[in-house]
Amino acid sequence: MIKDGVTRIAVLTGEVIGERLAGPAIRAIAIAKALANDPGFQHEVILLASSVDDGVAEQVSNGAFRVDVLSDESAKAASQCEIIIVQGDLLDRYPVLAASDACVIADLYDPYHLEVLEQSASLAPQRRRATIAASVSAIGSLLARGDLFLDVGGRQRDLWTGALASAGRVNEYTYADSPDLSRLMLTAPFGLNAEAPEPSTSEVLRGVNEGIGNKGISSADIILWWGGGIYPWFDPQTVIRATAALAAEGHPVHLVFAGSRHPNPDVGETPAARAARDFVNENALNEIVTFLDWVPFADLGGYLLEADVMVSAHRDHVETRYSYRTRLLDGLWAGRPTVATGGDDLMSSIAAAGAGIAIAPGDVDGFANALRVLLDESTRERFSSCALAQAKGHTWEVALAPLVEWCRTPRRAPDLVSGVMLAPKNPSALRRSIGSAARRMGLRNKGNSATR
Repeated sequence: MIKDGVTRIAVLTGEVIGERLAGPAIRAIAIAKALANDPGFQHEVILLASSVDDGVAEQVSNGAFRVDVLSDESAKAASQCEIIIVQGDLLDRYPVLAASDACVIADLYDPYHLEVLEQSASLAPQRRRATIAASVSAIGSLLARGDLFLDVGGRQRDLWTGALASAGRVNEYTYADSPDLSRLMLTAPFGLNAEAPEPSTSEVLRGVNEGIGNKGISSADIILWWGGGIYPWFDPQTVIRATAALAAEGHPVHLVFAGSRHPNPDVGETPAARAARDFVNENALNEIVTFLDWVPFADLGGYLLEADVMVSAHRDHVETRYSYRTRLLDGLWAGRPTVATGGDDLMSSIAAAGAGIAIAPGDVDGFANALRVLLDESTRERFSSCALAQAKGHTWEVALAPLVEWCRTPRRAPDLVSGVMLAPKNPSALRRSIGSAARRMGLRNKGNSATR
């Protein structure tokens, strides 16, 4: 119950709030900021994370909301809030949240159960099975308990619509509430800062020798920037090979991987990052390829402004179709052209806007050809203008506006309030009832499958 006109909102992430931030933490911070600073509405917001650097927490919150470590105790306190916004497996890890009377918002922007299919590939079969089962269970918990579901739109909305339907959440109550499911699902994609990135007070890439390849990056080099981490579903080798092809032709190119070591200590350096580093070493490409651990979030703008072209590549699998490549937003924010594997909605829109070039999965020659096009400075400037124009529609203010509006008048999902989603005491009787109803409506199914 809302007390004294103040809505208490808990935003939870399983990631680290520190100098170096991963995507889920960046998104959680942006959501907390947007809700805490909603003009005309009083929200008391707390952000809970797996680990918190107090100095960074004070910097990102600017006194607008509290930041604390996620624990059994803080989760119990969060369960007393009117609104709880969760990601990933947090409902399974903290059952007190699911058992609360709060409005639970399930943030499904990252279909991580699809990522796990690749992440777990190197595990022993039994452990892999357990890991995949855990991710599917976590998604199931979100689908069963959520009062509202956040997606990024496009094909991903179709994915979650199907998942909700399979979970029984598209029913007579939610359908009557909104036949288009607009009161059950909101599109709230990842965003970017409305303020332009600030250049660094001194160069962070060019002319810096320490940690930058074997010879550093000269002022004449064209810097290719791989933003974010290196995960199993990505394909850094295609970009490395394309970079090497240009370098062999005498073009001054230098590829920089911005995140080879994840800030979450439970992740660290991924096997995919190690494989990419080994590939570079084995092919003696250290002079044109650099691996940074993870760029501090506060410094990111300076790095992006020194880069010339944003690059990303991934292999063709189901995760791609439903993902939202948040790293691609960096090119829009900094006004830089992007060359990346196509297949996801965001890259399709970037290419259509003239801000980037989409390449087929694994196409080294195609990637190299796209980079050759962007060796010309005037061509890069043309792409950059398109990127800056497109950025205006991707700010956090735009992306989170539907969520901010919803939180002004939060409400429980009607099917959860009615109790219709409670497990039936007699499943066999329920199946017979469904079969009887189907026959009365004149429905026919081969093999009488409606009653099995």
